[in-house]
Amino acid sequence: MIDISLLEDQIGYKFKNIKFLKIALTHKSYLDENPELMSNQRYEFFGDAILDFDLTEYLFKNYPELDEGSLTKIRSSAVNQFNLVQIGKKIDIGKYLYLSKAEDSTGGRNKDSIIEDAVEALIASLYFDGGLEAVNNFVSNFIYPSIQELSENPGQKDYKTRLQEHYAKQGKKVNYEDQSSGPDHDKNFQTEVFLDEELIGSGMGKSKKASQQAAAKNALSKTNA
Repeated sequence: MIDISLLEDQIGYKFKNIKFLKIALTHKSYLDENPELMSNQRYEFFGDAILDFDLTEYLFKNYPELDEGSLTKIRSSAVNQFNLVQIGKKIDIGKYLYLSKAEDSTGGRNKDSIIEDAVEALIASLYFDGGLEAVNNFVSNFIYPSIQELSENPGQKDYKTRLQEHYAKQGKKVNYEDQSSGPDHDKNFQTEVFLDEELIGSGMGKSKKASQQAAAKNALSKTNA
């Protein structure tokens, strides 16, 4: 039995009408065995639009110095598949999905496309239950923190990608080594990035992703990339 109240704890929102959340978590495959239900496909469509609106308003109000092109690039980067999937994994949304037995048995809970769609559907469910305020609270916690970095270099690729591409041109590959410390609820991560056996950068963060990005940024600062 799926206990979706745990997901409510993860996102910091208690639904007044839980049916909205259940629909957001219902993958189309689940209807093969439960045809009377509604899948999250329409919610996904709506959530995508609501997320765009919320981010557009936030960027418009908070970055008056940026032109239309830069604002568009930041918004696109903030809600690309990679970032939405990372949010989905952070809240462990795959664990709560309603999937068919066949989809579940083939790793559906970990498929990027399914996770991305579920996050967009979740945003729609927040809107239907709590309006823009509920959406804004979620986006504030899970997306706004990345906006500042994106605004510094609109449209530019993340540090790990830039570092990888820089050395790939030379036929070389970088590797990351991660360590963590602290209790599960308050972990700190430290990452070292190596080129062959040579340490070329290090960084720290509250997540492995943030720590690796910090290490890549540190390594990039020593190059002309």
